[in-house]
Amino acid sequence: MNDPQAAAPTVPLDVVICGGGLAGLLLARQLRRELPQVPVTLIEKTTRPLPDGCHKVGESTVELGSQYLDRVGLYDYMRQRQLLKWGIRFYPGGGDLPLHERTELGPIAEPPLKGYQLDRGRLESDLRAMLEDDGVTLIEGGKVTDIEFGKDSARHTVRYERDGKTHELHPRWVVDATGRQAILRKRMKLTRGAHHVASAGWYRIRGKFDIATMVDQSHTEWHRRPCAEQRWLSTNHFMGTGYWVWVIPLATGMTSIGLVIHEDTHDCRHIAGLEATQAFLREHEPHLAKALEPFPVEDFLCLRNYAYTNGRGWSSERWAMVGEANAFTDPLFSPGTDLIALANCFTIEALRTDLAGGDVAAKVMMLNAQFRSMLNGSLAIYRTGSLIYGHPSAMTYKVFWNNFAYWSFTCQYWKQDLCRLDAAGQEAVARFGMRFLDLMRRVEHLLTTWAKMAPERPTAVFRGAPAFPSVLIDAHVAIGKQMTYAETLDYLAMRLPQGHEIIAEMVMRIVQELGPERGKQLLDEVEWRDWEVPVCPDRVALESSSGLERRHRLPAIARDVERGLGPVRRHPQAAAALDLLLQGVAR
Repeated sequence: MNDPQAAAPTVPLDVVICGGGLAGLLLARQLRRELPQVPVTLIEKTTRPLPDGCHKVGESTVELGSQYLDRVGLYDYMRQRQLLKWGIRFYPGGGDLPLHERTELGPIAEPPLKGYQLDRGRLESDLRAMLEDDGVTLIEGGKVTDIEFGKDSARHTVRYERDGKTHELHPRWVVDATGRQAILRKRMKLTRGAHHVASAGWYRIRGKFDIATMVDQSHTEWHRRPCAEQRWLSTNHFMGTGYWVWVIPLATGMTSIGLVIHEDTHDCRHIAGLEATQAFLREHEPHLAKALEPFPVEDFLCLRNYAYTNGRGWSSERWAMVGEANAFTDPLFSPGTDLIALANCFTIEALRTDLAGGDVAAKVMMLNAQFRSMLNGSLAIYRTGSLIYGHPSAMTYKVFWNNFAYWSFTCQYWKQDLCRLDAAGQEAVARFGMRFLDLMRRVEHLLTTWAKMAPERPTAVFRGAPAFPSVLIDAHVAIGKQMTYAETLDYLAMRLPQGHEIIAEMVMRIVQELGPERGKQLLDEVEWRDWEVPVCPDRVALESSSGLERRHRLPAIARDVERGLGPVRRHPQAAAALDLLLQGVAR
């Protein structure tokens, strides 16, 4: 791995960031901390004072993004001015049943690594003041009108309008953080499709909305579940086939409500305005819609076909794109701040390379390849989710596996600054990354196929995620640990076989439930023979035992899976279905 300290600068370097949304503001703050010798100017068209919330309706973070916010010095701020998040909570399977009769997936304890519920208006306003204290030149009320690249080593020209006059800056590096305006990406025709067609409509309501009010106090079991009093602090997801609804509390006392639809299942007209969005909720989530009726609506926004990728986010011509000016995948699992963290850190790495007089062309080539892989991994868990959202068991499996893969590889990639590796180091890490990506795609196909073959109604069960102790808790806590390059490779070499074992457990459970005929149909359709996931004959043999004998002999990960996913549901011919796995599923 490269020396984490940049070499003495060999060229004068300064940066102009175009756009002062969350991505641009955080990049400026990170630059002042990690490359304090680099002058930073940020141009933003809006001016203060910004109202709390303003036109942003909320953002929920998960482990990677939250660790990034801590890294740029916002640990104390988040606890004083924003809300701590109590994990992610899901109610899959459709909303016709009362809430206490639906399957619930959620945390059973306060997460060791905290997430945050962000009021974006408050955060972005506060960050502007912090940047001024940090020594950033903040130009508010400036609208960027043109970016002209300097040839060879010549400086760029950034033109902006302010107070009716045109001004120019001449930085060595320019960063596009203009959000979906995406000045550079659109001008250079770098926008690429995501093969994921989903749309969203969202709004804020005035006041704290606690989903516990949807369930009468007489349903004591539901109200006594782990973390019951903190349910409102989770990002709550109400899910059905082809859609999901988020409920996110904001520190300003409001609540963000958002409807996401997959257009392979639902027409985009359902999010075309507040009335259409609320009508969809009344039809598909009637209990939630009724509970929301007393709350005044503050605003509404909608966005059709929101996902896209990018041909190039970094260039040897000394420009970069971050935030939504670069790419966007999906709001499920709250990856927005994760992508900001990755893109901002990649940008810092390109600048470090330039400062040290290194090979910027080679570095940005690696950064672009890495980021595309990250985007593909993210999109793989969204593209075919429609049926899974309506199938409680498949969604439970999805959450278990996605958590493991995300915590084990994606979070560690960022935490250990693996973007700073040279080509040989990247190659070693890429072997693990490509395998995790392959498995993520295959698991999505498995769960979608299962949901299609065996539709399922919600039942009044609670699945705690993750249970303690377990491989999931270990992977979650390990995100906070700093490791050397050698330790990181050893860590990934440990986690990948565990991932194989988790997948084998899931497949054994599914085929036992389906029986030999439908089990073979599923395994053939997902091309199980090509997965290269070992299934141990001794482990299969344990399924013929029961009770304490089986429990005591189960491997640790098998116990973790069963604790997280519940008891195995067995077809009368479950043993014959298991034989398919040992026979290699011959056609």
